Amino acid sequence: MGKTRKGITRRGFLRAGAVLAGAAAVSARAQQGKPPAGLRKRKKSEVRYQDEPYLGRTCSKCVLYQGDGVCTILDEKVSPNGWCSQWVPNTMG
Repeated sequence: MGKTRKGITRRGFLRAGAVLAGAAAVSARAQQGKPPAGLRKRKKSEVRYQDEPYLGRTCSKCVLYQGDGVCTILDEKVSPNGWCSQWVPNTMG
């Protein structure tokens, strides 16, 4: 009798990888249109929004600010000179 190999073969490994990649693509397509869980729109009171800057930090210098009073995480218009507790600088380094 000949030797039998135990364990996964190269072909089996590649097939499993293809199945996993396909499942990931289907999952990603199913979630399109849904906002990521951490990016739900919040009210100004939830993030302690204020209309004046804090220590030189303003909405216009925040990575979440999209311009024209639009913030990625807030459901209301904001002032470019405002500030909230979720402020993140738009330039790193």
